[in-house]
Amino acid sequence: MYAYRELSPLDDDWEGWKISKEKLITPDGWLLTPDRIVMGNALIEIGASDELRFQREVLRTARML
Repeated sequence: MYAYRELSPLDDDWEGWKISKEKLITPDGWLLTPDRIVMGNALIEIGASDELRFQREVLRTARML
C-alpha cells in the first residue's frame, strides 16, 4: 500500500481514489493526511449532524478552496 496504488479493487465507491506513501489521494487530486480526514469528519459531526444542507455547503466550499 505504500506505493502509488488504486483503491477501486476494494469497492466501486473507491473509484479514482489512490494511496501513495502516507497520503490518500482523492479523484480530484487532493492529498489527504490522517489529520485532515479526522478534522473534516469532526467538522461535520459537531456542526451538521442534522443539517444536510449545511453539510453540502461545507463540502461545496471545501471543493472550491
